[in-house]
Amino acid sequence: MPRLFQINTTIGRGSTGKIAELISILAREVGWDCFIAHGSRFIGDSEMYSFQVGGTLDENCHYFVSRVFDRHGLGSCSATKKLIEHLDEVKPDVVHIHNIHGYYANYKKMFKYLAEKGIPTVMTMHDFWLMTGHCAYINKSCGKWETGCGNCPRLKEYPAAFFDRAKKNWWLKKELFEGFDKDKLVIVPVSYWLEGFAKRSLLQNCHFDVIQNGVDVKLFKPYEGEYSELWKRIDWSKSTIITVADRWTDANGFHDILALSQLLPKDMQIVMVGLNDQQLQGLPEKIVGIGHTDNVQQLIELYTSADVLFNSSTEVTFGLVTAEAMACGTPAIVFKNTAGEEIINDETGFAIADIKEIPSLVRKCRENAASYKMDCRERIVENFDSVKQYSKYITLYNELLKAGR
Repeated sequence: MPRLFQINTTIGRGSTGKIAELISILAREVGWDCFIAHGSRFIGDSEMYSFQVGGTLDENCHYFVSRVFDRHGLGSCSATKKLIEHLDEVKPDVVHIHNIHGYYANYKKMFKYLAEKGIPTVMTMHDFWLMTGHCAYINKSCGKWETGCGNCPRLKEYPAAFFDRAKKNWWLKKELFEGFDKDKLVIVPVSYWLEGFAKRSLLQNCHFDVIQNGVDVKLFKPYEGEYSELWKRIDWSKSTIITVADRWTDANGFHDILALSQLLPKDMQIVMVGLNDQQLQGLPEKIVGIGHTDNVQQLIELYTSADVLFNSSTEVTFGLVTAEAMACGTPAIVFKNTAGEEIINDETGFAIADIKEIPSLVRKCRENAASYKMDCRERIVENFDSVKQYSKYITLYNELLKAGR
């Protein structure tokens, strides 16, 4: 029985934690023995054999060296040594790394171990961190990630630091990736848009295999049950734009949403999900603010009832909220030249260059709600069903083993 060992910041919760869990479930169904290693902060329910990398004290120490010295992913030496010892015991046939950043593991030690052992390795790019000297998301006006970082313009953003070590980090990553046997490493961007950036980065000599993210279409579907008190707080007689984020910053469009609210007529509103306590204070009258929620039913209610989903991020590497809303029958608006354009088509959404285009598109969506509902759900079911998408990883694992990689 082949053995799959996945490594991720979280287990059983959050987008990447749930992806790793579903991959393990699908792999186990076809005969793989599955293990997941994870950090100590974000732990949900899991059916898999799990291994916690370090503890709270270790992650706090890692946070300190990252926050002060810009050494993110270079702490947790002892915890990573124990992880490597565990890998030696498990003897996996394939190691699959999701987010190795997150203050819990030492990527230098981990990558050197995998390269020296020649273990077939898959690394999913859920963000840009693997290809930069600092940033998890890139500023399109900054091209330093192509030739060597330094004087990082986003040093104060995750993983925020006081001293700038971006140049050294970039060259270290380049050296480590060059140390892999190219036939035993596959980089998996979660969109073709992301692959375009990766192929111009320090990863350019790696082998790529794009596997787009997926949505649980049995869970995310048009809501037909009894509505919650949260839903009842909202005046659904108004044309409604929903926009959702885990946390709102300028990087993913917080101020774009505020600006959009000023363009809307009186019969339109924005339902903005994921705001922190400070952001919830003093919102414009046309924005209904909702804090972060892990309540999936509430999200499905909101997705289903809104006239359109607006994904304001220009840096998101796929756009799960876009696909989730569409699975619930709601069309989407995304910015041009983003990963969101891969999710929509002419029958299910719009790619815009300017937020001024949005009010007229909202009216169009409301007037043609029935046709959008059918087309949107059909597109996600056919192209972004999570079972179909994540089964592609099993195919990739088997190809690595068959090729002797």
